[in-house]
Amino acid sequence: MSQQTDRALSELIEWVKMPSHKTEPESMREAAHFCARLLKEAGFTVRFVGSPEAPAIIARINPDAPKTLLFYSHYDVVAPGDEGAWTHPPFSGHVEDGVLHGRGSSDHKATFIARLEAVRRLLKSGELPLGIAFLIEGDEELGSRGLEQIIIDNRDMLTASGGLYSGGARTETGKPVIRAGGKGQIAIHLTVQLSNRDNHSKWAAIAPNPGWRLVAALNTLYDGDRDQLLTKGFLESALPPNAADEAALAKLNFDVDAFLKSSGHKRLRADAQADPLRTLLFVPTFNIAWLRSGPGSSTVLPGTASAMLDLRLVPGQTARGAEQTVRDHLASHGFGDVLIEVSKGSEPEKCDLDDLVIQSLYAAAVKVHGECDVYPMGPGSGPRYLFARHLGCSLVQDPGCSWSGSNDHAANENIMIEHFQQNIDLIEAFLRDYARRCADGGSAPSLGGATNNV
Repeated sequence: MSQQTDRALSELIEWVKMPSHKTEPESMREAAHFCARLLKEAGFTVRFVGSPEAPAIIARINPDAPKTLLFYSHYDVVAPGDEGAWTHPPFSGHVEDGVLHGRGSSDHKATFIARLEAVRRLLKSGELPLGIAFLIEGDEELGSRGLEQIIIDNRDMLTASGGLYSGGARTETGKPVIRAGGKGQIAIHLTVQLSNRDNHSKWAAIAPNPGWRLVAALNTLYDGDRDQLLTKGFLESALPPNAADEAALAKLNFDVDAFLKSSGHKRLRADAQADPLRTLLFVPTFNIAWLRSGPGSSTVLPGTASAMLDLRLVPGQTARGAEQTVRDHLASHGFGDVLIEVSKGSEPEKCDLDDLVIQSLYAAAVKVHGECDVYPMGPGSGPRYLFARHLGCSLVQDPGCSWSGSNDHAANENIMIEHFQQNIDLIEAFLRDYARRCADGGSAPSLGGATNNV
């Protein structure tokens, strides 16, 4: 490991030790200022924006360059949960057997440090003909609530010709993946309240149960026995993959056994077995994230029952349209009494596969890893659509520093240090290749000759 890479790892470990989640406001500010300090030391102009409790950091260098790339990521993390479930303390930054353990190591602090280190390498050698902009936010885990206004208010620092979204991960078999887009998402809370308090369960003989009322409403939306969506109007607006997407999918294979092993599932859904990857990337989801009724083990007749629907959306769908579809469906089936609340939403967004960023990323990934898959969409969601909406800039997800066992949002989050080092090399190679293609007039040979195997 070079001295520069060793420095980058030390910076990452120091950052991981900061518990930058919303219940630790001092650590949130400390993590934000740590990020800003690294950018300033590298020569960036830095601006703090957004809320003082969770500021976003915007930075830019080489503002007069003919082409600029924008890198988006975040420094906030989810709370560690039960610390007893962790092999090592969640904010220890423990390194053992080539693995860095700690909350935020994978999601998403390593991404920023790797990108910054790649930029520093080119700055040191005097080989950075591009402008680089960073947007590192502190509210991603709570839905990026202020991000849209931040982008609108800071176009002068964020305008770019393309860019990278938060880093992705390898497949279950370890192959790096570039994702050209991501699904939208909306969280819909359903509540049935039949009493203003819980009662003893003996009254269930004569008083209605909100749990059964909620289950009845949910059963009109979805047939769980047959894995069949019953909500009219939801699937109809989804657009099928275009010709370029179909060509990309034809080169991909999905290792079902590896997925089942890594996820802990025993089988795929019946409707996904014929073409699981196409289904994963281009079919919207109608997921129940949780159901709640009553205080646990007590023998009560609950006054209230609630559920959260987590819907993932594909091109052609919108968060507002999905919400209205659920409202109309429940009302038409006699469930107008079900309270519906929406907590957050995002829109699907995808980049054309012939985009110069994708071409350069693919070339860099093959150079570093010897192989790479290009997914025309990703199954996850996030605020990438805001950059397309307000900056005209599509962000692509590079392979990142994570792997299938990184345990994002769970106990024992980790990255392999080798993957961190490889991502630094990949981003450096990407910047060089993108600058060369821009200088050559944007030449972008097709990915058509590549073979993609998951």
